[in-house]
Amino acid sequence: MSAYTDPLRLNERSLFRELKNHVPKNIKDTRNVLEIRDNVLYVWDAKEFCVVTLNVAVSLGKDGEDVGYQKLRPTDPPIFEVKNLVINETGTQLALWGNMGIVLMELPKRWGKDGMFQGGKNEILCVIYKFDHFNTSMEIRQARWHPASTNDSHLLVLTSENTFCLYECEQNNAPKLIKSWKVGRTHFGSPSKIPDFSALGDTAVDFDFATPTLRKPEMFAGKHINKNTMVDWNQIEWPILVLRGNGEVVIVHGNVLLDNYENPVVSGTLSMYPPADDNYGIDSCSIMCVQTTPPIVIIAMCSGKIYHAILLKKEANEDEDDGDSRNWSQSSSMFNVHGSDHALYVYECVEIELGLFYADNDKKYNCPIHIRCDKSNKSRYFCTHNAGVHMVTLPMVLQLEEYLKSSDGNMSVALPSLSNQSSSQYLICRRTKHTGTNEATPILGFGLLQEPCVLVALLHTGDIVARSVIDLHYFPTIEPLEPILNTAKEIYKPTKEPFDVYIKKLLKRETSQPIIKMEPKAMSPRECLQLLYHATDIFRKEHFVRHDNVRKEIGKKVRALKLMKTHLLKQLDSLMEARKDLQQTAERLAERYEDIKDEQERLAKRAKEVLRLVNYKEPSITPMERAEAEELRKIEMKIEEMKIRLLELRRKSEQQSQHIENSDSNERRKEIVFKSDQERAIKNTLNNMGKDIKDLISDVKKLEEEVSN
Repeated sequence: MSAYTDPLRLNERSLFRELKNHVPKNIKDTRNVLEIRDNVLYVWDAKEFCVVTLNVAVSLGKDGEDVGYQKLRPTDPPIFEVKNLVINETGTQLALWGNMGIVLMELPKRWGKDGMFQGGKNEILCVIYKFDHFNTSMEIRQARWHPASTNDSHLLVLTSENTFCLYECEQNNAPKLIKSWKVGRTHFGSPSKIPDFSALGDTAVDFDFATPTLRKPEMFAGKHINKNTMVDWNQIEWPILVLRGNGEVVIVHGNVLLDNYENPVVSGTLSMYPPADDNYGIDSCSIMCVQTTPPIVIIAMCSGKIYHAILLKKEANEDEDDGDSRNWSQSSSMFNVHGSDHALYVYECVEIELGLFYADNDKKYNCPIHIRCDKSNKSRYFCTHNAGVHMVTLPMVLQLEEYLKSSDGNMSVALPSLSNQSSSQYLICRRTKHTGTNEATPILGFGLLQEPCVLVALLHTGDIVARSVIDLHYFPTIEPLEPILNTAKEIYKPTKEPFDVYIKKLLKRETSQPIIKMEPKAMSPRECLQLLYHATDIFRKEHFVRHDNVRKEIGKKVRALKLMKTHLLKQLDSLMEARKDLQQTAERLAERYEDIKDEQERLAKRAKEVLRLVNYKEPSITPMERAEAEELRKIEMKIEEMKIRLLELRRKSEQQSQHIENSDSNERRKEIVFKSDQERAIKNTLNNMGKDIKDLISDVKKLEEEVSN
C-alpha cells in the first residue's frame, strides 16, 4: 500500500498482516467489525474468535518499530457470524452482534505506560454474556447503547419482529431484559402465496435516538430552566426514530429507563413535507439523527439518495388534514399507535455515486448504505457501502447553532438558508462500471482517529485504507459526564443454549426421504433412475449441505476450543509461576510487616508524647483549661514553699539533735560517784528515814480516827 492510502503504515503492523489471512473470503455485505475508541483500535478476528486491539497512538509514536497488539479472547466464543462491533461510551463493555445473535464482552482495565489492557499482556481472557432471548426465526436489525443510561449499561436492540428489547448490562452480571415493546405488526410466516407485510417493507430496519426533550414541557413554560428551576432527570426523554423499509418513520416517546415499567408511546407514521410522488423512496435502509435543536434527521436509500429533514411539530391545519389517516392506523393495527404531533420537513436530497460510472446510461448499482456519525463534529457524517465510503457535510448544523445564539433583533437575519447546500465526497471507491454485479466489494470496518481526523477502513481483502479527513470547521467538544441512576429491576434472566442443541437446529430440515419398498416390477428402470436422481438431488440440497455446514461449525468450535485450551494452559503456567512469586513475596512481606509493626509502635509512642507536649503548649486553650492551669501553677508555687520550709525544718531538727547530744554529754560529765561505804551508809539512812515516815503516817491515821470520833 502506498503512503497515500496508508499514511499510518497500519498494513505493515503484524496485527493486520495476520488479520489479512484471517478475513473470510465469502463476505458480500458491508458490516462494521472495526471500532476506534480513545485511540485504541478494536477489530473482530473471525478465525481466532477474539477481539484484537492496537493502541494506534503508541504505534504512531514508534515509527519503524512494530508495536505488539493484544487479543481479548472471550470465554465462550459466539457461534453466529459477527457483523457489528459496538462499544459503550465509557469503554467498559463491548457488544458483538450479527443477524442471528448478540453477545456482551466485559473489557478489562487499562494501565501502564502505554495504556495497555492489564498492563500489556498478549492474551486476556474476557467474560462473555449471551442474549439467548432471540430465537432462530428472529433476526437482529440494530443494536445501540442508550445515551440516557447514567451508568452506560443499557443496550437497546431492534429485532425483525418489529420489537424493541431493552437490556441492562451491569458489569460482572448477565444482561437483564427490563423492557420490550412493539413498534409494528409482528411478522408471520404463511404457506400461502399472499405476501405478508415484511415483503411490502413494513418491517423496521433501523433506529436512532433524537434530541432529548421534556416529557411535560408545559410545566416549565415561562421559566428559566438553567437558572431558577431544577428539572427532574425522569422528566427528560430521548425520543426514538424508527425507520421502516418502505420509508416510513415512526417516533417512540417515553422514558424507557424508568422503573415504573410504563409502555412507551408509539406514535403513528410521521408525515413528510413537501409531499413526493414516490413517498421519498421505498427502499430505505438507514437512519441517523443529528443531536441539534431542532434535530436533523438523515434517511438513506439503497439507490444512493440521502434525504435531510428537520423534525418539527405540526401546525394546526396540518393536523386536521392528517386526521383520517391517523385514525385508520389506530383501528387497523394490532399494536398501540397514537397520532403524532411531529412531522419531517425535507429540505434537501443528496445523491451519492455508488461506484464510478462513465455515462448516464450505465447500469446503476444499488446496495444498502450504512450511516456513521462523527461524534467530534456534528456537521458531517460518513456513509459506508459495498461501493466504498462517502463523507457528507451538513452546513445546516452551523446555521441552526447560529440561529439559536442570535439575539431577538437579528433572528430574521440568522434564519437558516438553503443556498448553502450539503456536499458529498467520495473518499474510498470499490466499484466501477466493469465490476461484476455479483462480485463482492464490501467494507468490513470503519473507524475515526481524532485530532487530527483520520479515516480507517477495513476492506474485504483484509487491507487497511487510512485517509486524512480535512475539515476547516472542525472543533472538538467535551461532553460532561451524566449522573448515576438506580438500576432497574430484573425481569428476564437469559439461559445459555448448548452447542448440541445448536447443531440439531442446523441439521433440522423441512423435507425427508422415506424408505421406498415396492415390487421389483412396479417401476421401470427409467423411473427407478429418475427416482434415484431425485433422491440424490434431495440429499445434496437438504442433507449434504447441512452436514457440510455442521462440519464447518464443529470445526470452528474445535479450533476455538483448542485455542482456548492452549491459552488456558499458558495461563495456568503463568498463574503457577505467579503463585510461587506471590508465596515468596508473602514471606518477605510478613517479615517486613513485623519490622514495620515494631517501628510503628515506637513511632506511635513518640507521636503520642509529641501530641501531649503540643497540647500542653498549645496557646489557644479554653477558659476552664486556663483556670486549671492557674490552679496548677499555684499548687506548684506552694510545693516550692513547702520544700523550702521542709529544708528549714530539717536543719532545725539537726541542730536540736546536736544540742541534745551535747547536753547529754555535759550531764554525764557532772555525775557524782559514791564509794561503797558511802552507798551503804546512805541506804541505811534512807531505810531508817522510811521506817520513821511509815510510823508517822500510822500515828496520823490514828489521830484522824480519834478526831472523827
